[in-house]
Amino acid sequence: MKKIIITGGLGYIGSLLAEKLIQDNYEVFIFDNFFTNIKSKIKGTKFIKCDITKAFQLNNIKIKNIDTVLHLAGQSSGPKSYTMPELDVRINIIGTVNMIKFCAKNSVNKFIFASTFAVYGDPIDKIKLNENVICNPKSFYGISKYTCEKYVKGLCEKFSIKWNILRMFNVYGVGQDLTRRDQGMVSIYLDYIKNSNYLPVNGSLERFRDLIYIEDVLQAWLLCLKDKKNSNQIFNVGSGKKTYVKTIIKEIIMLYKKKKVMKVKEAGSTPGDIMGCYADISKIKKLLKFKPKYNFKKGVKIFKEWADLN
Repeated sequence: MKKIIITGGLGYIGSLLAEKLIQDNYEVFIFDNFFTNIKSKIKGTKFIKCDITKAFQLNNIKIKNIDTVLHLAGQSSGPKSYTMPELDVRINIIGTVNMIKFCAKNSVNKFIFASTFAVYGDPIDKIKLNENVICNPKSFYGISKYTCEKYVKGLCEKFSIKWNILRMFNVYGVGQDLTRRDQGMVSIYLDYIKNSNYLPVNGSLERFRDLIYIEDVLQAWLLCLKDKKNSNQIFNVGSGKKTYVKTIIKEIIMLYKKKKVMKVKEAGSTPGDIMGCYADISKIKKLLKFKPKYNFKKGVKIFKEWADLN
């Protein structure tokens, strides 16, 4: 039975990954500090409460024969990175460096890092982005994640640890925290439309995003974890489709049958926000056999049905 560590394993993606891995008979250890957790515990996992920004706490953890670390812990809000940039430095950058050193000390075979499309910034000459596009992050959050990528590649090479980086685009779906207004475009819009007749939109309705349903994200992580041939690679994790903000809003309004009563208004902009981009997923499809199964219409319908019960 392979041993897997998930940092941020009580968060949105981490907790769902943990549940999948338990079903697949992995031995799962969760490192979390309860800062932005979705769940308090996950049956079948072994939980270690720790702060990955404090190296001495990691040094006191003794787990033998760890196969892979899935590093999802981090500050993940673009807007928050502007009001509290020190969190990005401490949690994202220092936390990542500490986890790689933990892997080196404990002879971990593989390190998979949760990155973001925000590392690309605002595309200049094309909007469909492959992994070779020059990165020029616009937000502080994107800057911190791109810095982490550099440390992942450099330190993992230094310590002879296999690595992969997964640049996730706009993740949405069942299990997302609908109370958070600082991340999750689809969940923010869905919560507003579900509970009121007014939706303030930070930025232009003509912006567009690559929206990827959570089950497809989990598929990508599991494929990367189990892959033996494509270490030391960066992969885009997206749907490969462009969806306009106005289309997202229209679809959710239709699901709630609020076309006649819903008022939508552009309300300023978010610092570091971009006009739009979407993923070229040809690399992950070819090398990892990744195939998205959910288009936005299907995914948001399932999300809406779940939200109505929670």
